[in-house]
Amino acid sequence: MLPVLISSLLSLAALRVDSWIVFVFLLSLTISYLRKGERLNVGSENYANFLFVASLLAALSFTLPKPLVFCAIFTSLAHEFKKGLFRNLAIYSFMGFIYLFVYYNFSYSAISQIMFISISGGIAAALVESVNAKVDKRVTVLLALATAYAIFTLYIPDASLYDLSYALAISLVLSYLAMRTGVADESGLLAATLSGLIVILFTDIRFFIVLLFFYALGSAITKYKYEVKKALGIAEQAGGARGYANVLGNSLPALFFAMNYPLDFKFAAAFVASVAAALADTMASEVGKTAKKVYLITNFKLVKPGESGGISLIGELAALAGSVTTALIAFVLGVVEMQYLLHVVLASFLGVHVDSILGATLEKAGYLTNSTVNLLAALSAGIVCYLLLLF
Repeated sequence: MLPVLISSLLSLAALRVDSWIVFVFLLSLTISYLRKGERLNVGSENYANFLFVASLLAALSFTLPKPLVFCAIFTSLAHEFKKGLFRNLAIYSFMGFIYLFVYYNFSYSAISQIMFISISGGIAAALVESVNAKVDKRVTVLLALATAYAIFTLYIPDASLYDLSYALAISLVLSYLAMRTGVADESGLLAATLSGLIVILFTDIRFFIVLLFFYALGSAITKYKYEVKKALGIAEQAGGARGYANVLGNSLPALFFAMNYPLDFKFAAAFVASVAAALADTMASEVGKTAKKVYLITNFKLVKPGESGGISLIGELAALAGSVTTALIAFVLGVVEMQYLLHVVLASFLGVHVDSILGATLEKAGYLTNSTVNLLAALSAGIVCYLLLLF
């Protein structure tokens, strides 16, 4: 714990001294631990890993804003006191807030922005803590904090303290209910909370309802003939409970379009198209697994139900239903106008087939995971929709 504590104290010193001084001290600490016999290996937790990455981040502070780097190093001390999910979230957020509040000279005028950045970093760090993986958690927590701070300093919503509290409360409560009902696990709860927070603050509650519609219907459709799929060995594990990879794989493109919505209102249609593609793909997959005849999209040869890249007539109809339903929900809520509905449906339906092609090729070859394929498919749907609106 001592090296992490020293690093945090050095980060506090960075509030008043030049970055290069802190960098030299961190680099010296790194060298001393390497001389003691520790080796750089992210597969196991040791202090040399942490100090090396902290040194690299300190070096980046010469070109990046200082608070992003040194707040991350300071806040990573919370890892040494990790406990439960909500305690982790609270302590990471609190430490980030304290550092940024001091750095910005106790500026009450920027308190909502400071809270947004610190809470976003807190959720990201708590999410890393919740994932059971054989990696150096000190390093991954540090990188998660630095990444979140960097992104949400560049993308900062124009929101009041009330807006932030309102968005956080809705997102956290609904995500908690999802976890309690088995729809999501702990990592899925945190990923969904961050997703909801971003969507509400950068757009409004209507966009969040569209995203919530995907989560609700997508989880419900997973139960479709679940016992049949389970008997075939192709049912979703853990009863279909969504983890962070599933949530972020389907939601990250939507978050990107939501964060850019204040710059161009056309991103509203792109947002809906990406969500529609995610839902359409989920429906096509879960319904298509029960089809008697499934064909590989690349050569139309018969394959077993549930195989990556497989398509079926009933799956295609389910995908179209998912695209149309999402578009209509968005239209009723006023998120997209009627003249954009066809663009949304076409783009999202195309995204489903991008998913199938990637699944039959790169995923099957082991180059992509299912979550990555989902992300690329939803992203392609949003991009295609945006381009259609431009022309």
